[in-house]
Amino acid sequence: MNHLKQNLPLLAVVAITSLMLLPFLGLTDFNTKGEPREAVVALSMLKDGNWILPVNNGCDIPYKPPFFHFCIALFSLLSGSVSEYTSRLPSALSFVAMTTGVFVFYRRRTTTATAFLATVLLATSFEVHRYANNCRVDMMLTAFTIGSLLLFYKWREQGSRGIPVLAVLCMSGAVMTKGPVGFILPCFVMVTFSLLRGDRPLQTLLRYALVALLSCLIPAAWYIAAWQQGGDQFLSLVYEENIGRMTGTMSYESHEHAFTYNFFTLFTGWVPWTLLMMFSLLALPWRKIKGMAATRPKLSAISDIKLFTWLSFLLVLFFYCLPSSKRSVYLLPCYPFMAVLMAQYIQWLWATRRRGCLRVYVYVIASLSLLLTVAYVTVRMGLVPDGIFHGKHAAENIAMLHSLRDGELPLWSLLLIVLQTAVCIDALQLAARGKKDIQRPLLYAVTAPVVTLMIVLDGVYLPAILNSKSLRPMAQLIEKTFPGEPLYQYIDDKMMHFFGADFYLNDSMAQFETPQRSIGVSTAGSKAPERGVLVVPEGDFAALEKRHPEYTFTHVMTTERRMAEVKGCVSFYRFALKHAE
Repeated sequence: MNHLKQNLPLLAVVAITSLMLLPFLGLTDFNTKGEPREAVVALSMLKDGNWILPVNNGCDIPYKPPFFHFCIALFSLLSGSVSEYTSRLPSALSFVAMTTGVFVFYRRRTTTATAFLATVLLATSFEVHRYANNCRVDMMLTAFTIGSLLLFYKWREQGSRGIPVLAVLCMSGAVMTKGPVGFILPCFVMVTFSLLRGDRPLQTLLRYALVALLSCLIPAAWYIAAWQQGGDQFLSLVYEENIGRMTGTMSYESHEHAFTYNFFTLFTGWVPWTLLMMFSLLALPWRKIKGMAATRPKLSAISDIKLFTWLSFLLVLFFYCLPSSKRSVYLLPCYPFMAVLMAQYIQWLWATRRRGCLRVYVYVIASLSLLLTVAYVTVRMGLVPDGIFHGKHAAENIAMLHSLRDGELPLWSLLLIVLQTAVCIDALQLAARGKKDIQRPLLYAVTAPVVTLMIVLDGVYLPAILNSKSLRPMAQLIEKTFPGEPLYQYIDDKMMHFFGADFYLNDSMAQFETPQRSIGVSTAGSKAPERGVLVVPEGDFAALEKRHPEYTFTHVMTTERRMAEVKGCVSFYRFALKHAE
């Protein structure tokens, strides 16, 4: 009984993070280019049997190492097909494993309350939650990176004896997920931490150089096998995606921003907790803080765990400020350590009786959640007319409105809405108790409305909204209109294809023109097709037709709605070589 009571917080962490994600992974179709681009790699692995360097979308080799795609393929083998659910499952399980590891690690080195609150903050931050639900490699990379850092810290606590096998395996997994950054980042943080703690510089550098080398053994086997298949084109891809991205010498623009962009994305990535941080600024003793700033604490006075937490957050942020290519998702390894710091800050607000900002936050979040429910009920009752939407995006907005209004509402969805409403009302009355509050009820009131809001968004609202932008209908239109005909695609952007349609058509769309770049493999598309069906954005066809006078093109149809991938309408042509007619 005592053992169960002791592990109840751990079970709660696993249950909360699992229930927030796993039931809803398959409710939403692919609606952006990124998810099907990754899923189709696993699809081509199973379809063609090439698990080293599969070719997909008619010409591409994967831009990242294959461990994430291996996982999708294995889950899909068990379920019978590659689906949205099996494609997102590796990210979701990586997130559950990461939050559980963070909880266990910090529970032993801080308090159970701090660790539990940190995992709830982490699970409900917008950026982390978004990628935990996504078929992208980044959440798995983050889980491996965080795992290696926590295991390295534990290894150092034990005297750095022997080889940290689990940490090395985590770094190997990270490298096999996204490349060399998987060992560079953990070693960079740990070397800096060790040197600041007075470890011998040469011994420290040699120690982490050795573990970095060990972590590359498994990935090296794949890189050699992939190079044997892909040759110079594969080496060019590896160079561009790793060295070129860091040095800003890529052959194409890739999310180039100033270093201030990273701070903005952290600010927005922590929504809705950004609101609480902003409210708390009004409660801080600014005069005392100004006086304390003049007396800096000595480094030796800072505990190991506090220094490790701050360094992990700040060094990851610094590392990703260096390359010109910047994306919000790169900063995911910052979030677990920021969550711990924010949890300690919230507990400090409580302990110093600065609880007004906590109550204000509960009032705002719970009220907004209830207003969202009212808005949804209003839409379901048909009280929102189509005429409120105008402009070029009116059709898309009307489609979202109709999806929310007319979509199925199963009993379990209704129960989720009722649960969210009850939790928000309960949180409001707890926050209004004034001086009679107790710590646990108020912290429940702070966190529970956000947890239930995330669940209702994923289980009810977002599937209805995002499925109105699904990439599946275009594939269904192609199957219905051109059954059995050879399919070719063209987009006047060397980095773009019809990823969603190709995934839903079982990776059957070849390239009409093989992109002229050094990071692809020419398979389908290397030989000029004689006849078939061309799928092309409406605005890209004229230039293509002018370049190919050897073909006759017959227009079949153009979609009325804009397609999400190309942000425009798509045209369909039957074509044939003139001498083949």
